[in-house]
Amino acid sequence: MEPLFNETVHVTEQSLFGENFNDTYADMNNSLSNATEHSIRRVFMEIVNITVMISNSLICITGLFGNCLVIYVVTMFSKMKTVTNTYILNLAIADVLFLVSIPLLIVTIKNGFWMFGFFMCKFYYLLVSINSFTGVFTLTVMSADRYFAVCHPIKSMSLRTPKVAFIITVCIWLISILIMLPALMYSTTVRNSKNKDSCMMVMPDHLGISPDKIFIWYNFIFSYAVPVPLISVFYISVVHKLRTTGPAKKSSEKKKSQKRVTRLVLTVIGVYIICWLPYWAFQLDIVVFTPPLTEGRILMFQTFNILTYANSMLNPLLYNFLSDNFRKSFTKAFKCTSRFEVNRSLRAENSIYPKGREAYSQTTVIEKQELQTINHCATENKVQEDFVNGETQTEDIDADGPEAVVTELE
Repeated sequence: MEPLFNETVHVTEQSLFGENFNDTYADMNNSLSNATEHSIRRVFMEIVNITVMISNSLICITGLFGNCLVIYVVTMFSKMKTVTNTYILNLAIADVLFLVSIPLLIVTIKNGFWMFGFFMCKFYYLLVSINSFTGVFTLTVMSADRYFAVCHPIKSMSLRTPKVAFIITVCIWLISILIMLPALMYSTTVRNSKNKDSCMMVMPDHLGISPDKIFIWYNFIFSYAVPVPLISVFYISVVHKLRTTGPAKKSSEKKKSQKRVTRLVLTVIGVYIICWLPYWAFQLDIVVFTPPLTEGRILMFQTFNILTYANSMLNPLLYNFLSDNFRKSFTKAFKCTSRFEVNRSLRAENSIYPKGREAYSQTTVIEKQELQTINHCATENKVQEDFVNGETQTEDIDADGPEAVVTELE
């Protein structure tokens, strides 16, 4: 089966979709009659390879450091264990697993062939698939979580808990594994014209359409075409709600907290869409128009591919700039500060409602007032819905704490 992009001598881009470049450059050189032009193109490809290896190395080192730091602060500091941060933790784990695959790619680019064998080829495609599916599914769930937190804060209280968030993340991984199965089934090593191995996708060619095109459409639909519109719908609803909600309905501190978390998640999602949009535009252009391969298009592909890799590196930087809690946690992590001191310095984020006497006693005055207000409003709504005449009965939070609120709302 001929891949959509044949392989170039030095640029061995073992991407998820079979765009392998090992032999194309050699074919281009064979058609050249001008020795000077031949030399210029070879130098050009060498420069591209070196640039790609340096860029990928920086992305790998920086991304692994940043995402491991995110994993550390979310798992070690109790005030960081919110619903939103549970999904951020899952995204960081997915990014780390993907970034681990970059050294394999760098060595392959340097050598010009795949040297790690059949099973590592499948493992490599598994790691790359995680970047394509698990990450975007997590972002979709994060946008849905923000929608329920902002647009349906009372009804979603019993659902937006760390336990439910953990169950959802497990489902994300199970669904991702199912969608990854074609990559695991059809990834293999193939001997090229130089009697060297290449790691690539080899799919059945009796389907009536190019298998490479099928696989590109398959991954585009599940990793971009479906999730991005869903994310857009959720966030249009969130932005509309934030703009139309009156200031008297929520405390000033709670509204600021809600907007901070929403802005952080929206920025992470926006960066993902921007980083992947050029790549997918390039891929669809190949599928629809099948343009000739030139040095310029090779350079474009490598640039867009690096941009998608950089997305896994950028998320910890966004957390640092947009979240006070993450910024403080990162700083404290380097100072070996005790967990108690770190938790005391962090701000309570509008992500979950604590339960139980102990948790309630640790909430701020604003949070307690907010819970009392929610309980008051919920009681009024219940009375109105039941058409009960007389005075509206309100119920203050008793010694059982916020559990009474959740029970009342259920």
